[in-house]
Formats: sequence, structure tokens, C-alpha cells
Amino acid sequence: MAGKKTAAVLACAGSGSRMGSSCRDKLLLDQSGIPVAARALRAFDRTEGIDYLVVVTQEPLIPLYRTFREKYGIEKELLVTAGGATRMESVYKGVSAVPEDFEFVAIGDGARPLIRPQEIRAVLEAAWVSGAAALGTRLTDTVKEVREGRIVRTVPREYLVGIQTPQAFRRRTYLELAAAAAKTRETFTDDAAIYEYFDRPVSFVEGRRDNLKITLPEDAALILALLEE
Repeated sequence: MAGKKTAAVLACAGSGSRMGSSCRDKLLLDQSGIPVAARALRAFDRTEGIDYLVVVTQEPLIPLYRTFREKYGIEKELLVTAGGATRMESVYKGVSAVPEDFEFVAIGDGARPLIRPQEIRAVLEAAWVSGAAALGTRLTDTVKEVREGRIVRTVPREYLVGIQTPQAFRRRTYLELAAAAAKTRETFTDDAAIYEYFDRPVSFVEGRRDNLKITLPEDAALILALLEE
């Protein structure tokens, strides 16, 4: 499928607070000789259809992320910019930094080092057709609702999915909806949730269960084991 001009924004501004005091920035953890965020960035760099890269990080880390292009063989133009107080604010700043002539933007997490170019491309192709798309996997476990430590019901899983990144959107529409969302009191845990709030459709693209995000210390150990395989 012929693509439309697309940039990628990689969210790398999180503090990694749930990783514990021993690791304040999970994105710089060494995974088989390459930092977590650099692995994720290389996947976007190698994806056909993405022509521009933006990394959003903490202000003190900007010089370090700028070294990634030469150090880890990033071929596409790379802009590194400062994030905000929340993930939503950081992503908005990153998308705003994309040049005006880019019609679409793919939003990814620096904490997902196992993402593959073919999955990124599949999300792009879906977004180019529908205007918005998100990667995820269908749930296979039985899902229960728990209140005050007690199981109260089984939730039908037929229509349930676990959502991942990347998620891709028409750039101008995303900026308009995100600006409007920032004026509400709602909490948006991912970018697709902004579209849901305003009743805008987002296409679902099925991915892999091992497209893991490093959130807890055990996640890093599992990802390292998968890489070593």
C-alpha cells in the first residue's frame, strides 16, 4: 500500500518510578548491549513509511538521546525535545514538533523494545485508511471484576483486547482532539482513549503478546530473556 507522509513520536519522558529506586530511568537499561529506548527507536527507523523521528524525553537527557543517531545507526532525521508533566502532555509536545507537511503520526513507547517494523507498518496502513489505528492483542485469560478483595463477576472477554503501542493518527486531527481533551477533567491512559472520548473511531490491529512494555523490574528480566533467545 502506498503510504502518506508519516512521522513517529517516541515517548521517553517517564521517570520509571515503578521500577524502584535502583532504576530511575528504565529506558536506559542495557538490553544485550543496546538501551531499551534505542531498540524501540531502531524499529521505527527501519519501518518503511516513516520518514521523520521525534523522541520526547526529560530535559536533562536530551543531549544523551541526541547521541543515539550516530551511536546506534539511526538513519532518519531525529529531533529530540523535552516532554511535559504527564504522558499526554509529552506526546502532544512531540506531535506538535513534527513538521507541518507530515499528515500522519505514529506514537510509540520507548519502553517497548520488542516492537517490530512489520507491526508498526500494519498500524500505519490501517491508519492511512481509517484515520486512526492502535495495536493490541485479544485477551485469552478469564477476566474477573474484583471489588474490595472479592470477585463479583466474570467479564465477557469476547470483545476485550489489551492495547499496546504504536498507535497512529492523522496529525491535525490528533492535535485538535488532544487540545480539547486537555481542557477536560478526564484521565486518558493512552492516545486512543482521546478518540474514544470524542466518539471517533480507531481501527484495531492485532499484534504479538511479547510486545512487552517495561513497567516493573520483572518485565526487564523477561524482555532480556526473550532477546537472548
